[in-house]
Amino acid sequence: MNDFNFQFAMYNPITDTVEINTGTCTALFIRCKDFNSTVIFDDPNDVVYLYHLAEEHPLTYAKFAVSDDGLQDYVDAMNWFNY
Repeated sequence: MNDFNFQFAMYNPITDTVEINTGTCTALFIRCKDFNSTVIFDDPNDVVYLYHLAEEHPLTYAKFAVSDDGLQDYVDAMNWFNY
C-alpha cells in the first residue's frame, strides 16, 4: 500500500475522473476509464460497481485504484456478496 494522504476527492462526470486533493498543494486525477479497464469482469455489466463507487465514494475509489489489485478485489467482493 502506498502512503498517499488523500484529503478530499470528488467524481467529475464530465471528464470521468476522480479528482483528489492530497493535502500537499497537489492534485491527483484518476481517469476511471483507464483504471476500470484493468479489471477483469465476470459480466461486463459489473463495471457499474466501479462507477457507483466513484460517484458515491470517490475517496474510497481513489484508495482502491492506487493499491495493488484494489479495484479487482472490490469487484470480486461485490460479486461474491451479490451472488
